[in-house]
Amino acid sequence: MSAFIKNWKKKSLFSKILDFIFLALLISLFFPQGRMTIGGFVNRVKSSIIQPDIIKEPVRLNLTDYNWLLTNSNGQSANLSDYKGKVIFLNFWATWCPPCVGEMPGIQQLYDKFKDNDQIVFLLVSNESVETINQFISKKKYSFPVYSTREQSPEAFSSNSIPTTFVISPEGEIMVKEVGAVNWGGSKMEEIIRNLLPQK
Repeated sequence: MSAFIKNWKKKSLFSKILDFIFLALLISLFFPQGRMTIGGFVNRVKSSIIQPDIIKEPVRLNLTDYNWLLTNSNGQSANLSDYKGKVIFLNFWATWCPPCVGEMPGIQQLYDKFKDNDQIVFLLVSNESVETINQFISKKKYSFPVYSTREQSPEAFSSNSIPTTFVISPEGEIMVKEVGAVNWGGSKMEEIIRNLLPQK
């Protein structure tokens, strides 16, 4: 113990601060909320680096089945078919998923850029209850539309991981499919969407 104290006294103030930060992070990992906070931060950094990409034409899928029942944040029913012919930004997520939480600020930025354009729709879909989703969104002060679903999504959206995000063209082509946290708020994604929107 005395060796530890001697070693501690020799450390610089900066080194001691780093030790305290490391210890705090280590302790926080023992608590679910701490793990979520750290995971969200790490994935926020990761999502600021990774850019979305357009799927090359030969391997693009076409969405043929738009029949998928959703429930919006007010508990009202909606159907994916209601948005056929629009650009669809579809994100599968959950409140307990650190990568999902990490990329959400970027999604909010993207939504803010296009929220007044009626040719694009944002669908952030979780299989959690409407109450759980609304509580999370309210706490984080996000304004993008969130939905709950209890039924299987169309086969074209099959994925074993969340977050998974799709961008569908007005013609039904799946132009983007990204698994994991991605930079949705950057200029690259804005350009992709502007190129998909009908030209006036």
